[in-house]
Amino acid sequence: MPVSRLERLLFRPTGGALIAHLVLLIASGYWHYKVNATVPEPYLDEVFHVRQAQAYWRGQWRIWDPKITTPPGLYMISYLHLYLLQIQGRLSNITFGLRSINFIAANVLILVLVRGLLWKIRHARASGSAAGQRRSKQLLQWSEYEIDHVALNICLFPPMFFFYALYYTDVLSVGFVLLAYHLFLNRQTAGLMVAGLSSLLFRQTNIFWVALFLGGLEVTRSIERGDESRPAWTDIMRANGTSVRYYDPLVSEAYFEDYLKSASSITLCTLINLRTVVQSLIPHLTFLAAFSAFILWNNGVVLGDKANHIASLHLTQMLYFWPYILFFSFPLLYHYFLTLIVPPRILSKPLRSPYPSTKHALPRLAIALPITTAMLATVHFNTLIHPFTLADNRHYVFYVFRLLLRHASIKYLAIPIYLLSAHASITALSSPPTPPPPQEGGAPKATTKPETKQPPSPARETPTQGNRASFVLIWLATTALALCTAPLVEPRYFILPWLIWRLHLPPSLPPRPRTSLDRPGRKSATRKPRTLRARIKAVLYTEHDHGLWLETAWFVAVNAVTGYVFLYWGFRWEQEEGRVQRFMW
Repeated sequence: MPVSRLERLLFRPTGGALIAHLVLLIASGYWHYKVNATVPEPYLDEVFHVRQAQAYWRGQWRIWDPKITTPPGLYMISYLHLYLLQIQGRLSNITFGLRSINFIAANVLILVLVRGLLWKIRHARASGSAAGQRRSKQLLQWSEYEIDHVALNICLFPPMFFFYALYYTDVLSVGFVLLAYHLFLNRQTAGLMVAGLSSLLFRQTNIFWVALFLGGLEVTRSIERGDESRPAWTDIMRANGTSVRYYDPLVSEAYFEDYLKSASSITLCTLINLRTVVQSLIPHLTFLAAFSAFILWNNGVVLGDKANHIASLHLTQMLYFWPYILFFSFPLLYHYFLTLIVPPRILSKPLRSPYPSTKHALPRLAIALPITTAMLATVHFNTLIHPFTLADNRHYVFYVFRLLLRHASIKYLAIPIYLLSAHASITALSSPPTPPPPQEGGAPKATTKPETKQPPSPARETPTQGNRASFVLIWLATTALALCTAPLVEPRYFILPWLIWRLHLPPSLPPRPRTSLDRPGRKSATRKPRTLRARIKAVLYTEHDHGLWLETAWFVAVNAVTGYVFLYWGFRWEQEEGRVQRFMW
């Protein structure tokens, strides 16, 4: 079978990919060097991780540090890594060697997988219809630099970038989940099972991503989607009694009730096609069976320190997640809030929202009121403060909760922020409308008679591809299970939910429409830049998503500030004299 151009592009060293790799290598390499030069000894949780890795390195496989809660995947990889360093004669400092694992994983594994996933996801979204096929060809022809830029930005994500220079489990944990996702999209079942089971060796909550998230996507992939028309509830119940098609509108066209209809439709179709669905879910059911066996063997989810890590229902975690997205992705969401304050007609084009429909401005009152009420009840009855949160002032979360708890009313005043940031985050998953193709015969001639106003063409205003309601439902359900079972609030726990959201975030600048003239041997209907300077400007600015540059600048700024604070703003505790304490995520 011939390899498609998309497959060749996934790991091809294009100019943009080489630049992304070089930038990440320099940035993470400098950060790795500064951390090891300034903090050569294991710090905070590294003390337990390094000690456990040293035990494995000595062949003491039955020793387990009681402070470690996660499985031993990191230490098993570390054994192989230290062995390779030893035979090369480069194992002079074991802490430095262990820290280099995440540095290597970021540059060799994470960036390559993120770039490949971006191509796969966007190609899959653009392949469902004739218009989608044309859009997919456009994507392959000119958006390579945009894809590479997004991949670089994701790898610069501050809560993940910070740990490229430390010996923690998070980077490899994310890497194996991304690998499982990539193999899932490629329909490589054997590889998916290996990667999925391997991900469980790094963090227990990965079960939700490889079993529920990928399993949910497999369900929607194994049953057939129906047409785009918005059915009534009675139509859904009647149709699904005899049909195998489910209702799954685009996010850009979906209202709140459409998500409920989609969930009901998918559930009914799954029951009708139960045998087919179960057969397709064998890898994901295997993950659940393996994880259940582990829980029975271990008599619990966490391995060590069980008294301080008891699974509990922590619903406010889902509320904290939305400001988390807003803070780190504000360069991509500022259009939403700007249009709430300033009328769009007076904004310049780069500042206008890429989603012009009025349905995206604010959540409807009939929906906002019950959701706000639910948020109020959650905050009032389920605000859980783990003792570790307010006992350790080395983490930024400590200061966030000090602010929230300064007055009894502050945690309630934050609810509008939760609501608006959630609405903005889900709205951002909509696809911007594709602009109409330019006229091949030049500009239309002026007419003296005013023509009758025609309704807008659906092809011009309605996107033909994009994220669908089923993805949002599956992503939200997985995120809720992964977060709401954790008693502690840590920025690291939000990395995977944010990363999946960012991978599926469509570009706010739609591809330049092509015409039948844009083909080999024919003169293009749109003038191409001739000079090198003009081409660079087109690639980096004119035909590039401007928000990506803001995102890059924001991530670099946050990484620079948090890195500087970690390295040079140390302080001391009276109970640990002679040891410098440092601020970190």
